[in-house]
Amino acid sequence: MFVQLFGYALAAGVLGTSLAMFMLGGRFQAAEVATYGGAQRPWWFWVLSLTIVALYGFALGDFLTGPKTWAGWLLIIIIPIGWLAKATLVTFNARGRRRVTALAGDATWRKLAMARLPIAVALAGLAALA
Repeated sequence: MFVQLFGYALAAGVLGTSLAMFMLGGRFQAAEVATYGGAQRPWWFWVLSLTIVALYGFALGDFLTGPKTWAGWLLIIIIPIGWLAKATLVTFNARGRRRVTALAGDATWRKLAMARLPIAVALAGLAALA
């Protein structure tokens, strides 16, 4: 149950941020700068991060004690490895943060939003199959 919940939460998060990027266009950059550009992360970044980590912990426990599907392996093992790579390259790396916060213009943010939509669909599909 938690593995699927985790997958659907990821899909909803990607879909929600993609919709925000598309609707706000270049104005979405303010959120990116607040998240990645400053010396200190905003409170909502920490709340969301801790919520995702807690949900992941429950999902990992559910995965380890329950039946294992290929979709579950992707959601619980492979995707978190990708997160770690992203965190290393962007979130915890000053050069990566500068690169993300340098994105500008409505067209750039809308292209990025559209490029992320298939990820949301794939995550929802994995959650359904987990």
